[in-house]
Amino acid sequence: MRRAKRLGVTLLGLLLLTALRVGACTTTSRGDAEARLAYLAQRIDAKTLPGVAPGHPFDGEWQLVSLSMAVVAATNLAVEYPDSRGARAAQVSAWTKRLLDDDVRAYDVTQWRSDPLELSRADGHAGYLGHAAVALGAACLLEAPRDEALHARLVDALARRLDASPTGLIETYPGETYVPDNVVVLAGIALFDRCTGRPAHAATITRWRSLAQERWTDPANGLLVFAPGQRARGSGAAWNAFYLPFVDEAFAADQAARTWHTFGDRALFGLLHGIRERPSGDDSGGDVDSGPLVFGVSPSATGFMLGPARLFHEEARVAGVLTTAELVGLSFGVSERRYLFSPLVGDAITLAAKTLTRWPASQEKAATRPTPPGRCPRHRCAG
Repeated sequence: MRRAKRLGVTLLGLLLLTALRVGACTTTSRGDAEARLAYLAQRIDAKTLPGVAPGHPFDGEWQLVSLSMAVVAATNLAVEYPDSRGARAAQVSAWTKRLLDDDVRAYDVTQWRSDPLELSRADGHAGYLGHAAVALGAACLLEAPRDEALHARLVDALARRLDASPTGLIETYPGETYVPDNVVVLAGIALFDRCTGRPAHAATITRWRSLAQERWTDPANGLLVFAPGQRARGSGAAWNAFYLPFVDEAFAADQAARTWHTFGDRALFGLLHGIRERPSGDDSGGDVDSGPLVFGVSPSATGFMLGPARLFHEEARVAGVLTTAELVGLSFGVSERRYLFSPLVGDAITLAAKTLTRWPASQEKAATRPTPPGRCPRHRCAG
């Protein structure tokens, strides 16, 4: 018993030391972010996506989300570091084109028995087309080469489908409708309007938000529900808080605050921060959306919440989530950096979230940002 107690104290001490080392940095260094992006680029260019995935159709979804998140991360870095804009725009252009390839959308074709890029149809395809719209919007904002005609037709088709839906939601797969996938659709539409400088779809966005607040809000906590007939969940709420800033920043801030209040969890004297999949006291298991739960905490929800925490300058939470990610995932590598115990999609999500920033319209110049005050010396940071 005494030996076990000593071992426990030793392990706690090691965790504290690691937490303090990682928590010393509340921002992501440029070197760390670029090394993580280099790892994603190597995997994308070698077409070794998605890594360990739970089988069809989720292997296809993971491949899609890995590409989409890599695009978001590269765009974040282009905005944050304007001297890298040319290189990042080239990556965004290439990865967006890759996202539109036959093999990437094959999982969606199998589910629907129709091609999502046959835009004259009335099928939903919310999952695939939402990410395609976001990627094309990122390319547009960086003035990177993209299929402009397809971009316009795709966004118009999504807006028509939303407008025609009495619920304000379109299906991800036949008979399956998820609010978070529709949030990505709205983000893609809003980015198109921002890029073109014309609020062509403002009415669609306004109607959707009104319907969402009236019909798809969990009365227990004010969060958007995961799906019709279901309650809010941590993974869906965090996903929404990550994408809603592209649509409506005030709404995003409200949903992020409610997510922390409802699902936020802290441990190790407050040094670790995580997002539970369900409110405290509900011990229901995880699934492919939440990832494997650790004492009820969802790795995917926790990763996504890095984004709004960073965007809304909640530095204590940023540090807490980064500490959690380091303890659980364990960073590995130098020129190409990754989390050793994470699938590729986890690396892509975490990088996109930990670098999330406000995207200017394509006509605006991204101002060079000074080094944030208080940044710790590189040798003390994770990365």
